[in-house]
Amino acid sequence: MKKILIYILKILSKLVLKKYKPRVIAITGSVGKTSTKEAIFQILSSRFNVERSKGNYNSEIGVPLSILGVTKSPGKSLVSWLGIFFKALGMLFFKKYYPKKIILEMGADHPGDIEYLTSFVPIDIAILTKISKVHTEFFKNIDGILKEKRKIFDRVNPGAWAVLNNNDENIKKIKHDLKCKVITYGINTDADVQASDLQIIRKGQVMGLNFKIKHKGNVVPFFLPNCLGLVQVYCFLGGVTVGLLEGFNLVEMSILVKNYTCVRGRNKLIEGMNSSYIIDDTYNSSPEALKAAIDLLKNIRILVNGHKIVVLGDMLELGRESKSLHKEIGEYIADQKIDLLLTTGSKAKGIYLGAQEVGMSDKNNIHFDSQSDLVDYLKINIEKDSIILVKGSQGARMEKVVKSIMKNPGRASQLLVRQDSKWLKL
Repeated sequence: MKKILIYILKILSKLVLKKYKPRVIAITGSVGKTSTKEAIFQILSSRFNVERSKGNYNSEIGVPLSILGVTKSPGKSLVSWLGIFFKALGMLFFKKYYPKKIILEMGADHPGDIEYLTSFVPIDIAILTKISKVHTEFFKNIDGILKEKRKIFDRVNPGAWAVLNNNDENIKKIKHDLKCKVITYGINTDADVQASDLQIIRKGQVMGLNFKIKHKGNVVPFFLPNCLGLVQVYCFLGGVTVGLLEGFNLVEMSILVKNYTCVRGRNKLIEGMNSSYIIDDTYNSSPEALKAAIDLLKNIRILVNGHKIVVLGDMLELGRESKSLHKEIGEYIADQKIDLLLTTGSKAKGIYLGAQEVGMSDKNNIHFDSQSDLVDYLKINIEKDSIILVKGSQGARMEKVVKSIMKNPGRASQLLVRQDSKWLKL
């Protein structure tokens, strides 16, 4: 039944794209897809009629639903699915509103995913954000992940652009092999669109990232409010690069960024209890992204002089390497002069053990059997100006920790990930 459903969605979405001919911008990568998508949308929507996939609609079902303009999954409701099919037929037989540009995420949890999605989606701009050890349980190694992700460039439209992260050594391997046009972005690199002079600063009451972007000899300053970390800069750079391809200039985009909204759960700065600061990075987790988040704490002490606290849950979908990768993270954190490392979850215990093995004291390194015990401890030990990084994979549900220690938990539905009724019941 599922195969029939997927086939019908493929045919309907293919026909809709053929009829309305929107300019398709597609994004794939191990991390940063959603934040890059939102950056592109916030820039392009200031001038154009644009839509983008909602949430993480990036699968064999999610991508067609996005193309058909469906924002809420029908689940197992036959009536809702029939409604979607009739809506699609109406779009085909009658002239309906359809965006001039559509931004789609394309996930690759298994080999063949990208090849399938590109078989019916004609792409004008394809973005590859990052290759890292995510979903390695379904791929033999990182080369297998790269092989799958790069397929997004195989069936692009004539004159299409490949937008590549020039700081990723794996991605750099393929940029000269692509048949489409290529433009690169990166930080402190020889990319076509370059960011440099990164600083975490405070403008008035707002903390955020300040940096410069250079393109074809033009240099313009940017400030990302309430966003922290290199990951956000990379995602925003991807958005700026697409903006340049779509006719924007750097000055225009530097003005638009004043209203930029950091995506929930991705290095988002939130006020915590006892005048503390929370770096909410709870959307998901992987070894590379976690190391980048840890590195962020080194730079923030200039502005925040309180304790640096790292609160971590399990990293999931790491396959056979899971145990060694968790241990490696613990060893890494122990060398970063973190004041307090708190972990919860059966896999995250490996982080605790890794830090313990290289000498991090039990006073500064504590594992909790339950998330509630961790929260109780945190509430007692958060001091003024503490900066608290909270991170874990989706299944770890670490946003619950953030809600428990944020200054205004009543704003959780506005600020945190996974706050819809479906997730709150889990």
